[in-house]
Amino acid sequence: TLLALAGEPIDPHIRSGNAVSLVATRTSYLLNLRGPSLTVDTACSSSLVALHLACQSLRSGECATALAGGVNLILNPQGTMLVDRFGMLAGDGRVKAFDDRADGFVRGEGVAAVLLKPLQQALADGDPIAAVICTTAVNN
Repeated sequence: TLLALAGEPIDPHIRSGNAVSLVATRTSYLLNLRGPSLTVDTACSSSLVALHLACQSLRSGECATALAGGVNLILNPQGTMLVDRFGMLAGDGRVKAFDDRADGFVRGEGVAAVLLKPLQQALADGDPIAAVICTTAVNN
């Protein structure tokens, strides 16, 4: 871990306290949220898969409100150095998806979350509505 590389002492909680798989449940506990809580790791599609699963939970009645989000932080240079070594990064630092000039991808960092409710409930509650999700799907 980065803590070990920084010379920090290792204690019994280091593994569980830094496990990516526990981020969602630790956040749910901190915010006193109830219902399904899980971390999704499907590489670049994690946020969209999380959104899909949240919508499924709402549709099935498993929950009345859902929070779905995604986080990507580049905490050390090793991943970037590896994809750069194999020529996978765009030479000019710009993504050109679906363009004949495309020459790689660009790594980025960010955090985003959306609070979801069934439309009828959001209307009844007088919530501001930024968008309506009609359907979702996951594919390979």
